[in-house]
Amino acid sequence: MGVRPGAVSFSLLGPVSATVGGERVTVSGRRQRVILSLLVLARGRVVPVATLVDAVWGERPPLSARARVALGVIALRKAFRAAGHSGTVIVGTRSGYRLSTERAGFDVREFDDLVAAADRAAAHGEALRAGLLYRGALDLWSGPALEGVGGRLTESAAARLEARRRAVCEALLTVGRDLADDGFFDEAEQALRDVLRAAEEPGAAGPAAEAHLALGRLLVTLYRLGQGRHHLRAAAALGEERAVGELAALAERGSGAGEALELVPRQAVR
Repeated sequence: MGVRPGAVSFSLLGPVSATVGGERVTVSGRRQRVILSLLVLARGRVVPVATLVDAVWGERPPLSARARVALGVIALRKAFRAAGHSGTVIVGTRSGYRLSTERAGFDVREFDDLVAAADRAAAHGEALRAGLLYRGALDLWSGPALEGVGGRLTESAAARLEARRRAVCEALLTVGRDLADDGFFDEAEQALRDVLRAAEEPGAAGPAAEAHLALGRLLVTLYRLGQGRHHLRAAAALGEERAVGELAALAERGSGAGEALELVPRQAVR
C-alpha cells in the first residue's frame, strides 16, 4: 500500500525523522531534533516551552532560550511545508506547542500496537502468530532510539524505548524456543536469528547469549534429525568461531565426547 499524499509520519525508533507523503523532512541541527522528539513523544499533547528549553539547554539556558525555541519551531514548520505539507503540523498554544496528529503516523505507536497484538497471541498459545508480530515490531527499528538527539530528557525517553525493545527480544526468544519444541524448525530459526540481529544494536544485547544457546540446541536437534540443509543454515546464523565453540561444548554435554566433533559444521565457520 502506498503512502497517502500529504500524510505525515514520525520516526523515533532510530534516527529522529519525519516524512510527508514519503518525502523526507529536513530537520537541521540538534535543537530542531530535540524539539521534534519531545513533540512526537507527547503524541498531540501540549509540551510547555519550559520543558523544551530544559530539554535543549538543561539547567543553564541562555536568556534568549524561549525565542530560540520559537525560531526552531518556525524552521520546522518551513521544513514540513518544503516537504509538501500544506497544513499546520506544529500548533502553538498559550503555554507551548503540540503536534497536529489527525493524519499522522508514529513508528512508536505502530510498535506498541504490534507488541500488544503479539502479547495477546502468545497468551493464547498462538506462537506462530506471536512470532510474526514480534518480528514485525523489531523490524520497525533502524538504530538506537532517538539517535542523534542527546540531552537528559530525550536520553531518558530513549532508555525507556530501548528497554521495551529488549523486552520484545526476550519475548521473541521465548517464542522461538516454543516453536522449536513444537517442531516448527524454520519459524524457530527465523525467530532466534531475529533476536540475534536485534541484539547487535547498542542497548539490546541482553538476550543475545541465550539466543545463541537456543540456536545451538536447535542446530543439534536438526542434525540428529538428519536435516542437513537446516543444520548448515542454522550453523551459519551463529556466524563466529566462539559461538560454534560453544555449540561444540553443548553437543558434547548432550551426546558424549565421541560424537561431539561430528556435530560442528566446520565449513560454516568461515
